[in-house]
Amino acid sequence: MRIERTGAVAVLTLDDERRRNVLGPELRTRLRAALAELAADPGIGTLVLTGAGGCFSGGGDLASMPPAGPVESAARMAEVAGLAQELAQLEKPVVAAVTGPAAGVAVGLVCCCDVVVAGESARFLFPFTRLGLAPDGGLVHSLVQRTGAARARRILLEAAPVDAATALDAGLADHVLPDPDVLGAAVARAAELAGRAPLAVAAVKRGVREASGSLGEALAFERDHQPALFGTADFLEGKQSFFEKRVPSFSGR
Repeated sequence: MRIERTGAVAVLTLDDERRRNVLGPELRTRLRAALAELAADPGIGTLVLTGAGGCFSGGGDLASMPPAGPVESAARMAEVAGLAQELAQLEKPVVAAVTGPAAGVAVGLVCCCDVVVAGESARFLFPFTRLGLAPDGGLVHSLVQRTGAARARRILLEAAPVDAATALDAGLADHVLPDPDVLGAAVARAAELAGRAPLAVAAVKRGVREASGSLGEALAFERDHQPALFGTADFLEGKQSFFEKRVPSFSGR
């Protein structure tokens, strides 16, 4: 696991090339620790999540399955759930930079990201029904949010690889570029997002996550959150910069 900082952008690289960056216990623990560290770092505005060696991640460590017993199985699922929740609930934007395969639970992490930049070599793999397992990493929720319920159901049932062009058409990827351009484009997009008002970004992410199920939920969320944002220094800065036709400088206050 590597963390590199470029201005307000932190790049997290899953770095276990020999094992295709599988999300075993050690890497899951290190990734959760990195997310907690960067969430608390006021100098970091956005994150990029990627994998080393032309492979995003081979997903779960199949060689270590099944767990020894019910207790171990429950512990493993709690760890996976904790990682997906921490990534999805991060108040800062996260951009996924995907080249090569992203398999199983790793696709769940990709779907928890706010923007997905995929290389032409990207392949999204959903082997669950071929292995006799249910999807994990929150996929039955996060994939539905990205692709819609009918398409997500078909993708998960068929268990066929999804290439980059198909992922773009389905909404699983937001941008597809030649592989050498992927990380640079993801960092550039992250740097752009780092310039947005932090409190407003956090509100958008929370609203989509918690209040997008119905119009009533959305309106209630707006009622509960917009008044506080009206009173922030960032709103005043945003309004003033709009009228002055300049780039705003937000403080997160």
